[in-house]
Amino acid sequence: MSFRERSALVMAALLVCAGAYYLKLVMLDGVAPVFAALPFVIITVAGSIVVQVILAIASPREASSPADERERLVVDKAAHFSSYVLAVGVVCGLGVFMFSQDGAQMFHIVLTCLILSQLAEYAAQFILLRKPF
Repeated sequence: MSFRERSALVMAALLVCAGAYYLKLVMLDGVAPVFAALPFVIITVAGSIVVQVILAIASPREASSPADERERLVVDKAAHFSSYVLAVGVVCGLGVFMFSQDGAQMFHIVLTCLILSQLAEYAAQFILLRKPF
């Protein structure tokens, strides 16, 4: 498995764990979204740094090498695909807000779609990197 495949897989797992923790705080513990978002961001950012450092230490040559033409194409395709997921989610969130006037609900929809969009990008990278061209 290449460095970029491992990176996408581990980052997706980290994002799922951080998102689940955010969901637990908001849904089960009753924490306000304002206060639940800060731990989510801290876990995501700090976890990303730690994970990337560990992956880079495990395979320094792969980590420091620039992406080749195929990998750049895969990253671009994955980002293009995930932008549709994000756009649909934002439009849905805005539509819900238009009718309900509930900003907290819109915040949750947009944050969820941001997470799903990033997960879609990681999944697409992983799948496309595994597929021979």
